[in-house]
Amino acid sequence: MKVGLVLEGGSRKCLFSAGVLDAIMEENIKFSYVAGVSGGAHGALNFLSAQKGRLHKLLYPSKAREGKRAHRVFDGIRKEFHIMTYEYSYDKKDPFDFKKFFDSDIECEIGMTCAESGKIEFHSEKNDEKRLLDLVGASCSLPLLFPLARVNGKHYADGCISDSIPYDRAFEKNCDKVFVISTKVPGDQATDFSKYKVILLPLYKKRFPKYYELLMARYKIYKAQFAEMEKLQSEGKVLIFKPEIPLCDLFETKVPRLESSYRHGYEYAKKRMGELKKFMEV
Repeated sequence: MKVGLVLEGGSRKCLFSAGVLDAIMEENIKFSYVAGVSGGAHGALNFLSAQKGRLHKLLYPSKAREGKRAHRVFDGIRKEFHIMTYEYSYDKKDPFDFKKFFDSDIECEIGMTCAESGKIEFHSEKNDEKRLLDLVGASCSLPLLFPLARVNGKHYADGCISDSIPYDRAFEKNCDKVFVISTKVPGDQATDFSKYKVILLPLYKKRFPKYYELLMARYKIYKAQFAEMEKLQSEGKVLIFKPEIPLCDLFETKVPRLESSYRHGYEYAKKRMGELKKFMEV
């Protein structure tokens, strides 16, 4: 049976996902296919490289990793993004294991939103280190905070805008079942970009009209997608692991809150590990 793993984004809320993935790696559970968008793309990479604990450290502010105080929520977000995606991949103490990732026989795709078409695109890379990191960077390019990323002559934005939880893609890739790690907390609502219309309209309406319309509809798309996913779970086709308590903020800098999100993911996964194994028939 082919079981896929799908990872939702959520910036530092993905520490919940890091806890879940570490617990899964301890059980040596494997998947036939892995897809990640936004922060979930980082999770996908570190799962294939089997580097337990690395995503946990990666998602911390760079100052916190160095034992310093990261005191401002918006303390150089673009700089942090570059460090997380590019510089930390070659960290002397904790480098990303490109070889293990490239040698893995697990298919891995990264979802990113094409501004020209206003649709999700899935890309994979198992040879070129720079291109792999560029794909992750494009998938994490949040509207309003980052410019559109350029990859192969096209413009891309955060994958969560067009397909926050790509379980449909996993089924398209012939998965029989899909395991989803979501960062949606109880009562959480997707960002309603229509509230920022006055800013987004001059930026994208004329040059990227399909992307602009997608941004305006994203809130409703996410709500419908999650409802459909929960229906599939009731049918036994999907299993969702999601937080039971509030997580840290998207750009949280306080270590106790960051660590609480990670611990919740780890302990939650341990509690439901038997359910996951039964779902996967392992």
